[in-house]
Amino acid sequence: MALWRRMEKQFEAGTAPHCYARQILEQKDSWYSSGLNDEDLAWVAGGLVEAGFETTGVALNSLVLYLAANPRVQERAHEELMRAVGPDRLPTFADMHTLPYVRACVKEVLRINPMLIPGVRHYADADVVYKHHVIPKGTVLVTNTSFLHFDPTRYENPFDFTPERFLDHRLYSSEYAAMSDPYARDHFTFSTGRRVCPGARLAENSLDIALACILWAFEIRPPVVNGVEVKVGTGDSEFFPGPFHIPKPFAARFIPRDAARLRSVKEQWDIAQRDGYDLRGVQVDVDGVVKDH
Repeated sequence: MALWRRMEKQFEAGTAPHCYARQILEQKDSWYSSGLNDEDLAWVAGGLVEAGFETTGVALNSLVLYLAANPRVQERAHEELMRAVGPDRLPTFADMHTLPYVRACVKEVLRINPMLIPGVRHYADADVVYKHHVIPKGTVLVTNTSFLHFDPTRYENPFDFTPERFLDHRLYSSEYAAMSDPYARDHFTFSTGRRVCPGARLAENSLDIALACILWAFEIRPPVVNGVEVKVGTGDSEFFPGPFHIPKPFAARFIPRDAARLRSVKEQWDIAQRDGYDLRGVQVDVDGVVKDH
């Protein structure tokens, strides 16, 4: 509750940043009248952070796994980075429109390894008639994400990690989700319908820039055992069983592309620890928490 109490004090002082928690406080009387208390409101605000933190982290972990197992993909992504960005500076969000292959790598890992295998569950709060089917009130509805993502009529060779399949998908996943044609979708990891993930664009942006910076600075290689580079597996046995498709701990080597790029990464980290970041005019510390003024 410490962060919530801090936000309350900032709100009362008129210094609270523009954010979701502030919107909750602006309408807190309405929330209270609905039967919620301060702890509930803190969970509502914090849940938005928690939901995006773990899922994005798992997706990035899966990206490292698949890239370690697919050096060809890494090589092509790095070639694109050198053409669009060059070796002298880190990629920025302004570069992302020139990095379609890097973005395609993110879309492909979200397709081949959706974190939530059965998809996000929906609940019918009234009887619904869809085509010739009656869906009774109280029915739990699940998007069969795995079936859709491994349908060979939709994705050729669906068990292969092939970012090339998404080179023509230049829009955000949330933009495809808003289209009426389901066959225009890139993938269904962010769910479907009106309950599609509200943080889809944030997640995609986070993964895009993280991958671009990692591959700009490092080559990801399999581990070496007894002097021999071993193969990295990506089969089901490499993931924990259950509805959440999370990679088991695995080894990989991050090899700096050159000394200058490694130095650049270290310098940026030092700056982040000292000054934090500027997020659309809001100063946050290295952990992403808004700084006190």
